[in-house]
Amino acid sequence: MARAWFERREQVSTGVLRRARGLVLWMGRRPALIFLWPITLYFYVVSRDARRGLARFYERLSGTKPSSARLVRHFYVFAQTILDRVYLLAQHPDAPRCEIRGFEQVTECLRRGQGCVLLGAHIGSFEAARAAALSRPELRMQVIMHTEISRNLDAALGPSDRPDAAVALGSPLGLLRIKELLDKGGLVGMMGDRVLAAETTRSVSFLGAHAEFPVRPFRLAAALQAPVFFFAALYKAAGDGSRYYEVVFEELGPAAPSGRERSFWVQDLGERYTAALQNYCRIAPDNWFNFYDFWDASASRPGPLSRPDNPPGARPRASLDPTFLTTDPPAHDKL
Repeated sequence: MARAWFERREQVSTGVLRRARGLVLWMGRRPALIFLWPITLYFYVVSRDARRGLARFYERLSGTKPSSARLVRHFYVFAQTILDRVYLLAQHPDAPRCEIRGFEQVTECLRRGQGCVLLGAHIGSFEAARAAALSRPELRMQVIMHTEISRNLDAALGPSDRPDAAVALGSPLGLLRIKELLDKGGLVGMMGDRVLAAETTRSVSFLGAHAEFPVRPFRLAAALQAPVFFFAALYKAAGDGSRYYEVVFEELGPAAPSGRERSFWVQDLGERYTAALQNYCRIAPDNWFNFYDFWDASASRPGPLSRPDNPPGARPRASLDPTFLTTDPPAHDKL
């Protein structure tokens, strides 16, 4: 369902989204949350595959079928995180606060001048973690991602000249920029949970059943040879009823070794990552934002994003340039 979700959201033009951004900044977060309900209900009604995918997630999580009310609330939490991007990036007074947990180990690496790779997932708000750096400069990270996905939304909600603008996955110059940043003791963030069409995957036990995870982020983390941490910004409720983001960091492993041990390191990293993701799914289940059947390998996902030199359906060519780190190996290649 992921591809359909993105396509539906991208049907709205950047101009309309920018006007909506100006409106919600003007009215404030509390009134905007009221208007968010009909939008949420619309997407809930028209997104049949998303409802099925979320129901499957809750069934795997608790063994019981979720109620319609719970699924609607889940959609509403997702909508709130998108709305919060506007306030967080604008540093608006209504922006929810961000609390940081587990960053001490990352700080130790940075003090030694050692950069770190942060592996996130579609749980919580990736944008909230980036926005936290506006008040905590040490949290600033360079993000590697498929910039073609949700381009209109990103362009409308954030400034085009932001210093942490995402680096396109598969860009040779971008990879060199990332390596240089790590060598200077910076942070690099990327997602590790979502599979694009025709991408090499590995089957891993996740919430009691096998699911496909991409291989590429873990191989890239190995190639960058920096300590790796799991991170997420979970949308949570405080005791007084207010909402906030808890930005969590959890160590997954040291820098990858060289030689034959690297393949074992990649496999171990994948297992640690999956275990961490599973744990946070249990802690904050309504923060799970993969809106498709995660355990169905044939489920619709974001489509292939091909470079001009790698047309759809073509096997990636052998290469000695940096792009080989972010292109899929032949299907027989194993971890």
